[in-house]
This record gives sequence, structure tokens and C-alpha cells, in this order.
Amino acid sequence: MPSTGPRSLKQPSVVRCRHPRSRRHRPSKYQSKRSVLQPIHIVRGTLNSSTEIIPIADEKSTNTSQYNSIRQEIPRSAQLSPFQPKTSSILHARKIADRKIHVDPLYFNSDLHSHVSSCNGSYAEKRDLLATVPASISSSTSTATVSSTTTTTATICNSSCVNQTWLSSSDLLAKWTFNGTFLDETATYSAMPVNSPSFISSGYVYQSLSLSAASSQFIYSPYIPLLNSSFTIEVWLYPTGYPNSIDHSILGLCTYPGSDYCLHITIRESNITHIHSLYMSFFGDTCETSVSVPLNTWTHAAFVFDINILEMSIYLDGYLIGAAISAIPLQGTTNPVTIGYIPGIVTTYGSNYYQGYMDQLTIVSRVKSECEILDDASLVTYYTFDNSPVYDDSGPNSLTSTYLATSFALAGHSGKAISFNDSTAYLQISGLTALGTNNKAFSISLWIRPYALSGTLVFVSSSPSGTGWCISMLGFAVNGSIVAQILSSSAESVFGPAVPVSSTWHHIVQIWSSTNGLQLYIDNVLVASRPSVITYSASSASNYVRLANRPNNACLYGGIGLQNAYSGEIDDFKIYSRELSKDDVCALYRS
Repeated sequence: MPSTGPRSLKQPSVVRCRHPRSRRHRPSKYQSKRSVLQPIHIVRGTLNSSTEIIPIADEKSTNTSQYNSIRQEIPRSAQLSPFQPKTSSILHARKIADRKIHVDPLYFNSDLHSHVSSCNGSYAEKRDLLATVPASISSSTSTATVSSTTTTTATICNSSCVNQTWLSSSDLLAKWTFNGTFLDETATYSAMPVNSPSFISSGYVYQSLSLSAASSQFIYSPYIPLLNSSFTIEVWLYPTGYPNSIDHSILGLCTYPGSDYCLHITIRESNITHIHSLYMSFFGDTCETSVSVPLNTWTHAAFVFDINILEMSIYLDGYLIGAAISAIPLQGTTNPVTIGYIPGIVTTYGSNYYQGYMDQLTIVSRVKSECEILDDASLVTYYTFDNSPVYDDSGPNSLTSTYLATSFALAGHSGKAISFNDSTAYLQISGLTALGTNNKAFSISLWIRPYALSGTLVFVSSSPSGTGWCISMLGFAVNGSIVAQILSSSAESVFGPAVPVSSTWHHIVQIWSSTNGLQLYIDNVLVASRPSVITYSASSASNYVRLANRPNNACLYGGIGLQNAYSGEIDDFKIYSRELSKDDVCALYRS
């Protein structure tokens, strides 16, 4: 069964090189003033406020009194570290054919699941590449009650990609969901199949395209305007084999192989490291990464070209893994776009049919930001409950839902909310592949306003009926405290305090990763954690998430008990397929 794989990929440091390019190859309007071959190492720092609220909680002490007294003000003097060049060389570069510089990284970072990658390009710009594009840093206030005395302390959220806004469909050129059809959602670039490619039911989002290299299968669409233009191309990949000697093609727009006239996006085997990694080239100017694309795992890939700075960028699972500068934009004629095979590179690189599955292939005629790409890769579902009379997913995957005996509350935490006031009431979301993956990090965020301190908030199962693999992940203990749990060898739980039944909304975040274990935040405070819970035994299937009810008492319930229905309201429900940072939680809380 396809899965997203047990990885928690962090943003790599990016090493750039600058290299002179012969002026005779570059039109005057693209001339660069840079002409020195120079390795550049970027050193990150952390921006802290003069005061920072530090929550203290662990698996040994998580009682209510601690929650009420947990906030304390601690002066901080650390500032953003300036960029400093590394004193010793961390790469060596040598010129090779096809107007490229080959960059060999010499250091290994085990946190990345592979070594830090570099791109081959005619030259590369020095650029500030932090973990994400920083969001605006602003402040809000949070209130805690201690012995009937209310204290208000300023809270600073450092940079975070959550809660930034963009219109994901802006400048959309084409989108293929591959849900049993080759039709493009814009009805403009519907694809034609060659040699009978098919679909599988276990895609990343419902169905996906299945391509066999042995059967020479691929699809193609009419010309899409990528010439002399900015673009972002995103796709979910699940390769099942690497039968070719060099390339396994993802997408191409090729006039002829040379002089920036042939866009070819592939998974390429390096002739140096012999790993299979993401590759993007105009055939002349090239970006080749060094992070392995694993077999039999769903991986998100994004390829960006910015015509304003002539930069190619490649992202893996939402994180930038390499960039390079092209002399000129993509040139050529209005040929068809091919998916899964590129005929124009066969004479140079040989057979290049893709082997495996593809899903959610999207092309837009603009440069997506790093934060938007991270959301596309890791925001699994997002229900705002603002679009009455329908419940729809505002996230990138448009997951569908069913519901029973629910209503809209006009005064939600933000806009409207969903209300549950019946023992049979629920809302169930389908198609959560990442949440069904063993040891895959996840985060669940929601706002609640309970009418009573009992019931299940979030129930997860491998079947729509709630049978099979199933567990209550968030809910209330019999004493009214908040419980978060996962399935390891058994149900592993952490217990927070009870929140008051009142008109006040409360923010709940459950986080799990193999690095930091199980964590529970309430109202921007880490109230409980168990770092020792480092295994998540998932369903290995596309999961269903049910809000406010548990249909099957035969399922694991752990510390939540056998209560069924939650009575109250829920707003801004989100699931991420990554571990949120404390700054992410802070940004969600002050939203």
C-alpha cells in the first residue's frame, strides 16, 4: 500500500557557487556582474525577543496546578546570528561539460535522511536561505489565571509558515488529480494516454496515475505556456522502480536537446553518488540535487523557475534542496507537454520512461513562495467551517467529508464554527494517506468551545465505519482533562488539564514525531510531553478522521475512556504531515 514514508525532513543548509559565464552565451539584458568562483556557506541564527514565555512540562509532571503556573518571564539576549563564512572549504567544484559546475558536498547531515544537496548551474547567487521565508513577526497577549489573579504577558511568535494566506489557484494553468480521469481541472489541457496507462485506488489523494516503464506508458497534453515565463510545477511521486540507466521522466517540454530549448524534469541517477534525485534542466542550464527520492514512498516534489532572477529551485517534501541560475529562460516552440516520458532527450540520455505512480500534478504561471510549497506538501486538511451551508476542505488536497446531525455556529473562534449537540453528531474526513503511514510525523490543531468536558474530539480509523485499525487520538478523560494519544505497541497517552466550560475558545494541538515523541499544547502552552514515545504504529492505509464521536467502542480508547459524543463547538481544524515547531503553535494560537 503506498505510503508517505517515515521521514521528518528538515530544511537543509544550501551551499551556492558563483561562476563566470562567457558573455557570448548571455544576452546583454541577462548580464551578471559576478565573475568569481566562490563557495558560500550560510550560517543560521535564531531571533528571540527580549522576553520569552517558556513553558515547562514533561511526562513526569502534567497536573492542572502546573498548567496554571507554567508561564514565567525569562530575559533573553540572544540575537539573530549574522551570516559567517565557514573557515574551511566545505565543497569543491570543477567545471564539466554542458555549461555546468559539479558541486560535491563533503558533509553528511543525518537529520535530512540523506546528505545535504547542491545544484549544478552556470553560476549561483548568494542568497539568504533560512528554514522558511520569515513571516511577519508580531505580538499578541495571552492570559493565565493563578490563584484568582490575572496576569497578562506579551508573547512573541518567531517566524512561521502557518497562517500565511495565498490563493492557491492563482495563475493556475493545469491540474490533474488523476481520480480515474486524464482531464485537467481547468478543462484546457486534458491529457491523452499512450499505451494504456491506468489508475490505482490507493493514491496520495484518492486515486493516482499508474505508469509502467516496461509498457512504454506516458501521457501528453497540448502546449502549456512555460516558454519565457515563471512557473511552479508540483507533483506527488511514488516510484516503484528505477529501470533506466540515467533518467526517469516526470515532465518535459522539449523542442530539441540544447541551448535552453528543452525543459526536462526527471529523477536522475548521479554518475558520482549513484543515488536517484530530483533534476531540472533547460538542456544547457541545469539544477541537479543530491537528496535521494526513495522507492515505494509518497514524496512531494516542486520545481520553480523565477524569470525575474533567472533562478531554478527544487523542493523535496516542502523543503528547498537546491537552486541554480539559468542564463536565459526556457526557449522553444509550442510543442506538447509530456508526462512520464520525454522523447526529446532519448538520443542523449536513453530510455527515460517513469515507473510508478503520480498524483496531484499542478502547474501555475508564477513563483510559489517557500511557505506555500511547504503547505502544499504538509498541510493535509484544513476545515475552516466558514462556508455554510457546506463543509469543505480549504487545504491543498480538497478532501471530502460526510456529516450527521451537525450545525453551524455563527460566532466561531474565527468566522463560523461547527456545532455538535447530538449523541449521533459527527463530521468525517476521508483520504488522509500521510496519517496512515508508520512513524510519519503529524500535528493536529483545532479550537474547541465545549458544552461539557467529555467525549471524543478526534477519532482515526482505517475504514469509514470506524472498524479495523482505529483509535481515539484526542478527547477528554473521565475527570474532564484533555488527553492526546497515539498507537504504539498500545495506546500511549499524555494528560493535560481540564479547560473551563465557558464562552472562551481554547486552542488544542497534538504533535508526534520520532524525534520529540508525543506533545500536547493547550492555549500555546506545552502542558504535557512524552519524549520516550518514539514509535507510531499506523494503519498503512488511507485513513478516516471523525470529529466529535467514536463509532466503535471495540477500538483502542486509552485514557479517553468509553464516552462517545463530544458536545460543543470546533473551529479551524488542521492536520499537518510534519512536526509543528513551538513558533508554529504560537502562530496558530494568535491567529
